[in-house]
Amino acid sequence: MLPVTVPEGSACNLNDCDTQQMSLGAGQQHRLTTSLASVGSIVCRICHTNTSKERLISPCRCKGSLAYVHLACLERWLNQTCRSYCELCRYHFNVIETPRYRWPESLRIWISHPRNRRNVQSDLLIFTLLSVVTVGLVTVCLLGMQYFVIEGNKIGISKLWTRGAVWFFLVIVLLGYITTVYLLGKDQLSPWYRWWKSTVNVRLVTDPQLLRRSSNESFQSHEN
Repeated sequence: MLPVTVPEGSACNLNDCDTQQMSLGAGQQHRLTTSLASVGSIVCRICHTNTSKERLISPCRCKGSLAYVHLACLERWLNQTCRSYCELCRYHFNVIETPRYRWPESLRIWISHPRNRRNVQSDLLIFTLLSVVTVGLVTVCLLGMQYFVIEGNKIGISKLWTRGAVWFFLVIVLLGYITTVYLLGKDQLSPWYRWWKSTVNVRLVTDPQLLRRSSNESFQSHEN
């Protein structure tokens, strides 16, 4: 549902880019529509004003008093909600989207968020401990290879089988380490990448005929 008011300082959610609740209930919206229609005025459904500084346009399929909006108000709402469509009629606007941040800046902003920063710190701790354990196991296996061969010969295990078992163990350890590091990195980079790609600056492309038609309708409403 398209919001009637836009709170100051709202922005796209850093984790899933979901929109904060900024819309009125169905009953409240119906009462607002009725009250606006009763005074016979056409106002912007976002800022509730109709000044001569900026024309009112009707860019989607919405009807009645909720059909009109200022271009600047609509663009501000689209940018704050990370959307390119009307919540009421689901009409997709003709927009031009450009990335809001370069990837280094977006990564810095992402990590500066408290919850994301805690997740990064915990994953770095896991990575550090896992790296220490993996390096220790590999070192012990490589340096103690000759010892394992000697002990194997004492219990009747051939040199070839002992070396094969040690190398098999090393491969399992390294594969487990690589897989875990990959999953840790993916767990951190995937949400950031989705947020970065969805955080864009939206510029609405309007038809000049739409501006003229909306202006004439607004003028006729004032005359009535």
